[in-house]
Amino acid sequence: MKYIIIFLLFIFVPNVLAEAYCALRDPVAQIKLLYPTKSNQLSIVKEINEGVRQQVKIALPNNDLHFGELGKHTLYVVLQQQTKLGYIHVRSEQSKWGLVEIIWAIDKDYRIKDFAFQRSRSPKKKLIDNKSFKNMFIGKNLAQLKEYLNKDGITANQKLLSVAPNAPELANVVLRCALKTLLLTQLVWQDELENTLK
Repeated sequence: MKYIIIFLLFIFVPNVLAEAYCALRDPVAQIKLLYPTKSNQLSIVKEINEGVRQQVKIALPNNDLHFGELGKHTLYVVLQQQTKLGYIHVRSEQSKWGLVEIIWAIDKDYRIKDFAFQRSRSPKKKLIDNKSFKNMFIGKNLAQLKEYLNKDGITANQKLLSVAPNAPELANVVLRCALKTLLLTQLVWQDELENTLK
């Protein structure tokens, strides 16, 4: 019996931990930082499954979702009274310093509005947590962000790295995370957002 319990823990605990890494820890306060005029928010929980994983592989070659990233995830719809301001989605991306968790603010046209680190152990974080680096992302949609990719499809080109000269690895992580965030937001939530939440 003891061995069965241990076996079950090995099966279920990694999935629980993986989903926790994509959770917004304090939704009310953290959303207010990125959308200061918001009055409330809705949360929509949807499944990211193997079918979505295959779509990501096609749209972003050489970028894959880890099996631990599959499962239920939450997108927040940010409102000011009855007006939709945009969305908040938290994604994590693997780095050599462990998981980097980023809170992404996305506008109604699926462009990056802003972002903030929720978790990062990188000693280089301060080098790119600044206005000039963020401005390379703000206002950009998926197609525009793809222009920052090298031919390998996973590293940033010199245009982006020029504003992160001493932190190329972390800049690569942020770019991959931004691309996956915008792609997943559209793949998983777009129909619901556009048809039921005007």
